[in-house]
Amino acid sequence: MTAETQPENSPPHLLQKWLDELPYQLLLLERVLLPEDFPLDYGLRSLDALEAHLLERDDSGQESEQRAEFTESAAAYLGEVLLGVAGGGWGWNTRPVDGRPGQPVICPDPELHLSPVAPMLLLSYALRVRTGTAFAEELARLRQAVTERQQAIPAWQPVKEHTPLVDPRVARPEDPVLSAWLAERSEGHPDWVKDAFDGAWRWNFHPGTLDWLEGVVKQRFATAVEFDAARDEPFVQGACWYLGEVIRRNKGAVWQYIPFDPDTEPGAPGSRENLWTAVPFVDQPDKRIGGAAIPLECLRELLLEGEGEPNERRRGLKDELFWFRASSYAHVGALLTRLGMVSQEKADSVLTEFWRFAHSELTPHEVPGALESFGVAISAHADDVDDLEGSYTSLLTEAAALTDGAVTITDVRLHGGEYGEILEFTRNGVPLTQDTEHHSFDYLDHLAISEFIGHVDPDPGDDTRRFYLADFVHLREATYDSYYVFATPEQATVLEKELGLDLR
Repeated sequence: MTAETQPENSPPHLLQKWLDELPYQLLLLERVLLPEDFPLDYGLRSLDALEAHLLERDDSGQESEQRAEFTESAAAYLGEVLLGVAGGGWGWNTRPVDGRPGQPVICPDPELHLSPVAPMLLLSYALRVRTGTAFAEELARLRQAVTERQQAIPAWQPVKEHTPLVDPRVARPEDPVLSAWLAERSEGHPDWVKDAFDGAWRWNFHPGTLDWLEGVVKQRFATAVEFDAARDEPFVQGACWYLGEVIRRNKGAVWQYIPFDPDTEPGAPGSRENLWTAVPFVDQPDKRIGGAAIPLECLRELLLEGEGEPNERRRGLKDELFWFRASSYAHVGALLTRLGMVSQEKADSVLTEFWRFAHSELTPHEVPGALESFGVAISAHADDVDDLEGSYTSLLTEAAALTDGAVTITDVRLHGGEYGEILEFTRNGVPLTQDTEHHSFDYLDHLAISEFIGHVDPDPGDDTRRFYLADFVHLREATYDSYYVFATPEQATVLEKELGLDLR
């Protein structure tokens, strides 16, 4: 008998209901119940802040309904943090609490031989003792148990059970149908732009262009029935790709596709009844509580009749971005570690350095800067510089340092012309020359940099890594540095797909 067929008040049913609501509880805590700058890092720092906030709310005289709402969301977060330390998974304790038939508990990794911990009881204890350290003390107790186990078995690590729709997961392999669709849509984008809005320049993947896309869709189709009839035509398919690309490039999502599988249970992904089957969608599997959306359905919903008040604002396409979690230093570090581009020690040192905003969301132009902080990219300053020759020297030297000795750059010299138009340098003992163009002593020639940076690539037979120019969505009028990411072709493909970059 599965949890779905258990009696309504049975422990399996109640546990499943708790797990189903867990992502919502965590989002509610983050987006509504806590201040915008709250440090939700799933670590000790956030627990200290959460307990302080809990005590403040208790003194504010809130209604019991509001207290209950916060308690459930805080218990969900507290449990996930503790599970991250002690491993194990969620369980259900049948002892009635406050008129309810039991409560959720976390069950640490069985190898620790610890009793379950009830987050709601821990919240009540924190309110009773009011020390502000109850959560930290429980976290320290679990860490001590893990340490003792590791002293007995050095290679041992606690294993956390996967919490559905909360814990990051591995993306599905890209289906050939999706690969062909993405290639077709990307190649056909210029023609789609011309058809959609007479080739207007505004289709630059900026979030603001979604208002224009929404207007064009509503102009083309009066009803959802008309839209459905044209769903396979180039305009609708191009609009789906564009909406998904805006999400991908601004928030760092990946395209996914679940093919139809006749052996799949009815209603499950892969079955004919499931909306996610056989349609391209964007997802964030590598992020905690990441967003997901089917662009085709998002566009179709624009044409559905509203059921609310006549003047009630229907959710627009830009609103879809709200549900997606942008990349952060912590996310970038985890990705680079997974790809083998940096060591865990290096990732930890960078996150320690930037701990104040390690979990803050990054705008598209800040993502390449994070890659530079982790030591896998270099940048060319777009604003004025103090010394042209010195800036080129630093750029080439820093690039060569990433090659681990495969390439050495020496004797950098800029000469000729009013501002110095010939750049000379020696690569592994071989002199090279690059034409440049400067309009003053203050600004680098970024076109020339994109041409000569390839000379710092290792020899292809020895090392497949090379420098890729990172392009990204420009969100506001400003000067943007040029970033070059040093990676293998395989690594570059993953960075593109998961960070919303265009590497070329």
